[in-house]
Amino acid sequence: MISQGLTGALKALPLVCALVARAVADDYRPAFHFCPAENWMNEPNGLIQINSTWHLFYQADPAANVWGNECWGHATSSDLLHWDHLPVAIPVENGIESFTGTSYYDSNNTSGLGTSTNPPYLAFFTGYTESNKTQDQRLAYSTDLGQTWVKFAGNPIIGAAQEAPQDISGGLESRDPKVFFHAPSGKWVMVLAHGGQDKLTFWTSLDAKNWTWVSDLSSSQIEGFPSSITGWEVPDMFQLPIQGIKKTTWVLIFTPAQGSPPGGNGVVALTGSFDGETFVADPVDPSTLWLDYGRDFDGALSWENVPASDGRRIIAAVMNSYGSNPPTTTWKGMLSFPRTLALKQIGSKQYFLQQPVAELSTIDGSLTSIQNQTITPNQTLLSSIHGTSLDIRMAFVIDSGATLSLAVRKGGSEQTVIRYFQSNSTLSVDRTASGDISYDPAAGGVHTAQLAQDNTELVHIWALIDTCSVEVFGGEGEAVISDLIFPSNSSDGLSLEVSGGTAMLRSVNVSSVSL
Repeated sequence: MISQGLTGALKALPLVCALVARAVADDYRPAFHFCPAENWMNEPNGLIQINSTWHLFYQADPAANVWGNECWGHATSSDLLHWDHLPVAIPVENGIESFTGTSYYDSNNTSGLGTSTNPPYLAFFTGYTESNKTQDQRLAYSTDLGQTWVKFAGNPIIGAAQEAPQDISGGLESRDPKVFFHAPSGKWVMVLAHGGQDKLTFWTSLDAKNWTWVSDLSSSQIEGFPSSITGWEVPDMFQLPIQGIKKTTWVLIFTPAQGSPPGGNGVVALTGSFDGETFVADPVDPSTLWLDYGRDFDGALSWENVPASDGRRIIAAVMNSYGSNPPTTTWKGMLSFPRTLALKQIGSKQYFLQQPVAELSTIDGSLTSIQNQTITPNQTLLSSIHGTSLDIRMAFVIDSGATLSLAVRKGGSEQTVIRYFQSNSTLSVDRTASGDISYDPAAGGVHTAQLAQDNTELVHIWALIDTCSVEVFGGEGEAVISDLIFPSNSSDGLSLEVSGGTAMLRSVNVSSVSL
């Protein structure tokens, strides 16, 4: 028999569940960006495509909404848009957490952890032991197409004692292994970051299990590298063609903890040469050094094993540089929308170009389109359009000295304003009235990025707006600003205005985005 009190509680349960579901739905959860089903997410790990499936691993605390008990969360997608949440791939075991790392396909089974007919996929990660603060390098492998992962019995593959001669902390700050197979030398290469020491080390191996240090890269070895950029972490390394000059170069990216234009974390990208042991960086141009000029693009990595028929280098990062401070209660941390990374000579400089992946267009629904219309200072366009998840693409010619302003997530006193200033070819995102900015001292302000001069006659701006984020791509994608915002649900308006002159809108296309 069920008591009357329990019966009443059961009758009330649907209402309680509905309220909880509504609270979860309203918890700033993004509409088309990946975020964890619940709890903590930090930077992506081990990004790899296996057959036609995109695998996303990421730093996760599966039991709490703060950093801690770090392991590799796991999700998969067929299109980089719709993600299936899977069980933890590389868990905490015996007090050893699974910090950041990367994955690679051992196609020739040089590790011996698979077979010639079923080569393994390898995941390299930093093991962290909280009791003694040790960081060492470890290996896991999969022989079932990335569904499950087995930790190598001989871990660690690089222990703290082996790291110590190359690490002034004695092996306490060696982390975030980027590993790939370097075909010309026939060796595996590992790139390790060394915490606050502002350097990377390079290691080689014949079997992905036994490693030898071969070289260092520090800031003093990079001509023109600003001394204010400190705390190197999360390296990635690959080759990219340089569009227009039929040349390929090595690219090295990493995430400094300090020194980015908006302050705090950011992602830098270097070009250079690599002979299998030593990376020699090209001289740095500070104006083209950063991949993103917003506050929220941290720990970027790229997907490996993408077939040549696809041809893209696709990167993503975590959109959060405020730890557990953002005002979400059921989850923390989200993935930037996947973007392609290319390299192009524009004028006298080489620029990294980023654009949202083309798959986005498959979930767009057109809301309005403007073609060949002049906008003057006494006009406001797009004010009839509302939405909290939008894809906005604009191409325009603007008068000398004029400013074009696109306000998004607008309502009451709230708005986030994307501006283009013709006077200095500058793109900006203004978060001073974007909603809740009380959660962190760095949550507001204005972030700016410079377009290449050759891209300022016909200006292109591509903005992705989601429930709690804006990502703005200027020019061909050489000027990118990614920021979190936390406006009220009701702040869903748009406006497009010009000041100081007129602008000819060659095209403005606004689409809703829905999975």
